[in-house]
Amino acid sequence: MTKARVGSVRPLWPELVGRAGERARIEAAVTDAGCRLVLIDGEPGVGKTRLLEHLVERAHAAGRTVLAGSATEFERLVPFGMYVDAFTQLSDGTPGADDLAEAALRTLLSAGAADQGQLDRYHTYRGIRALLTHLAADHGTVLALDDLHWADTPSLELTEFLLRRPPAAGFLLAIACRSSVIPPVVCDAVARRDPRVIRLSVAPLDEDAAASLMPSDVDPRRRRLMYRVSGGNPLFLQALLDAGDTTLAELADGRPGATLALEQTLLAVLRRELDQLTPTGRRAAHAAAVAGELASLVVISHVAELDAATAAAAIDELCRQGLGTLAGARFAFRHPLVRAAAYDTCGASWRVAAHARVADYLRRNDGSLALLAHHTERCAEHGDEQAARTLADAGIAYLNSAPATAARLLREALRVLPERDDLVPYRGQLLTGLARGTGVMGSLAESRRILHEVIHLPHDVASAAVAFSSVISRMLGQLDEARALVSAQTRRAGQDRRVRAQLLVELAAVAMLRADPDSARQHALEAVGLVSKTTDPALAAAAYALLALACLQDGDITAARTHSRRAGCLMDSASDTALVPHVELVAPLSWSEISFQRPADAARHLARGIDLSTMSGRSYAMPYLLIVQARQEARAGRLTEAIDIAEHAVAASEYIQSSETLAMARCVMLLPVLWRDGVRPAMTLADQIAAAGPGSAWWQAMAYVSVARVHLASGRAEPGYPLPSVLSRDTEVERLAVQSIRAGAEGDVGTALARSAAAIETADGLAYHLGTAYDARARALCGRDDLAGAAAAAQIAAERFGESGAVVERGLAHQLLATIYGRMGDAAPCRAEIGRAKAAYKESGADWLAGQLARVERQLAARGPRHAARETALTTRERQVAELVSQGLTNREVAERLQVSQKTVETHVARIFSKFDVRSRVALARRLAGQGDLPAIG
Repeated sequence: MTKARVGSVRPLWPELVGRAGERARIEAAVTDAGCRLVLIDGEPGVGKTRLLEHLVERAHAAGRTVLAGSATEFERLVPFGMYVDAFTQLSDGTPGADDLAEAALRTLLSAGAADQGQLDRYHTYRGIRALLTHLAADHGTVLALDDLHWADTPSLELTEFLLRRPPAAGFLLAIACRSSVIPPVVCDAVARRDPRVIRLSVAPLDEDAAASLMPSDVDPRRRRLMYRVSGGNPLFLQALLDAGDTTLAELADGRPGATLALEQTLLAVLRRELDQLTPTGRRAAHAAAVAGELASLVVISHVAELDAATAAAAIDELCRQGLGTLAGARFAFRHPLVRAAAYDTCGASWRVAAHARVADYLRRNDGSLALLAHHTERCAEHGDEQAARTLADAGIAYLNSAPATAARLLREALRVLPERDDLVPYRGQLLTGLARGTGVMGSLAESRRILHEVIHLPHDVASAAVAFSSVISRMLGQLDEARALVSAQTRRAGQDRRVRAQLLVELAAVAMLRADPDSARQHALEAVGLVSKTTDPALAAAAYALLALACLQDGDITAARTHSRRAGCLMDSASDTALVPHVELVAPLSWSEISFQRPADAARHLARGIDLSTMSGRSYAMPYLLIVQARQEARAGRLTEAIDIAEHAVAASEYIQSSETLAMARCVMLLPVLWRDGVRPAMTLADQIAAAGPGSAWWQAMAYVSVARVHLASGRAEPGYPLPSVLSRDTEVERLAVQSIRAGAEGDVGTALARSAAAIETADGLAYHLGTAYDARARALCGRDDLAGAAAAAQIAAERFGESGAVVERGLAHQLLATIYGRMGDAAPCRAEIGRAKAAYKESGADWLAGQLARVERQLAARGPRHAARETALTTRERQVAELVSQGLTNREVAERLQVSQKTVETHVARIFSKFDVRSRVALARRLAGQGDLPAIG
């Protein structure tokens, strides 16, 4: 970059005056192999760069490999600029590191190559980390990044990646930046108070230290005045050395101009330095400021429109005046503020022409696309097709590695592109790319608006736009629109196999969400047939993943297992780059793997998918992946993790404004919140789902089940959420189980038994479904007072839940068994089952359920073995009265129904309450329905 490179230019002050403490801590960081991060922060000119130079010098002396890069405010839109700077220096000056540095540069610069549009950030970041790990293997590596506050977004993201996932031991990241703009990820690392992190907040020099930097012949009065004006800032002291006494007095006494910030004051001083140059010297300074890191003698000569000899003399003048130095053949300003002053004073129209000359130089010399786009962006005019194609090439190349940059460049390319009929297809390609970049960054509605400008263009342009538009419509819950768009496009003739397969995969995804497994299966099978004739394992994996889920929805478990394993193998064989465009479809694959009790496969695929989604910037895919991950954590009984991940999915959905995934995220959070935190927060969440539920029929069925279970746990009999009109077989078991339990709670034992039997028949041999069905069966049998049958069914439920890895549900089944044994008067097995339930709740963090269990345990202990005998000693008349009371009839209504006196009914009710050890009609109704002290439904 154009700042004097760390460690490559002689420092402004030969000694680090007044920095003994900072030097000692730097020495400790360099010699301590465990130190991970050194943050040097302070105000402009206070000496951050000089301290970073000292760290680099000490690292070199300690034998560590050093990479040093810096950012500037003028190239902050060039992706990976400061890392390219760092690895360029490594290849230039470190023996034995040339090959590694060149490999890193190829990795970074390929993000800007027009033929590398599929490069993703995950691949880039992993490659850089692997190189740094290799470099650190022998004596350790130091990566020094100066002026991180000016870094481009991809450089910041790569820095965040290295902080969160650092290379092997021996790697030290040293950062210098302004205190007011420390990047959040660096703030987080410092805030954790990790002993491996050192922060050096550089303060201004005291008066004695500042005095030692001034010439010895400066009189005391002027010395004090300079200190007062500079505030002890070393750079400001240097800039003010030649300021007149009048200027110093005005600045010190608050006269006009004294209200300027220190940085503005320094710029004014620097402009006066530039004014003292000859006209040729100023032109060379202006050219160097525009050229930036390209500011070699040849480039300055070209940009300044000077012959070689005149340009060389002008650069010598800049060096004599102390404005900068030559590092090899390149000129570097002594400080970014010097370059800023030169850039600001060169004149707006001359600056535009100068950028055009730099762009011309880069084109003729096959320069970096990143830098070519940077300079083209600053000089392009409407109608310049060459400029538009340059900006578009860079924008398309950056879609996966730097989507914000891509969107900006594509907008500019579309602005510049001529309005010609022959360029309409090309404009459509750019609009599709812009929509992708916009969607990746989370603006789904804006992305869809852009896509609607493209979908009526010729099919080869429109197909990609339609497929992505359907993805966005899915995220917004608008499935009818998604199906109509993609169906119309698939009917258009002319697509090649791969394009048609992509459209069919999208149609299968839409059908799956609509709970239409027949259509989903048909589309996925056709996509599999087409994609088998291509060499795209990622697209094939996506097709098989949806086919597996369609078969699961349809109850064809054998086929679903086969297709799920095939999808997993294909996904494992696909490269990261190939998988990125289909990364959201890792979610249906992992969903099927969870259903088929392959948690390790699901966890591996989800971790890869989330990493790829994060590093490729595909924010629209993240909610789907997090929702499935939250479901897996809840199934495994890691409730806190499940809630945290679901909350992340909620935040991700809100970021991209996806109402559909927001509702889905709340659904997967609902039961973990109930089990851990209790009825009240769960009811709040359930009410939010009832107010804004999912738009897809498949998720409506899951929302129905989850909300109903919360209502049952709270004692509410009403459903709380409407049952969708379209149902798939995979959600039928839980729906039947919930309806069975609700019927039992309402005293309808016959319906409870019928629905639980249907649930068992529908379970298709899946362990979790069998556990759910037998749990409902046990509760229904309790309502019929078939306690032996209930115990057998609850035992099967506990075994099936254990087999499926469902920790909390297994605990609920054990608690149900404890209650049944308590009613039977079997104390020993009752205590054993309570112990098993306690262990499951403790393992999973189900605090609310644990509290409920403790209450049940006390009640069972208080009743003792006599409870069962009392409970079953009802007379025929008492049984009649109890059943009518549990149905909600008043004493008078019961008396009329049985044709006895109201007083007789009151006597019977009192005896029934005593025998059942209850205090209310609601409790009696639950006892008769097999509920009583049964565990909360979850």
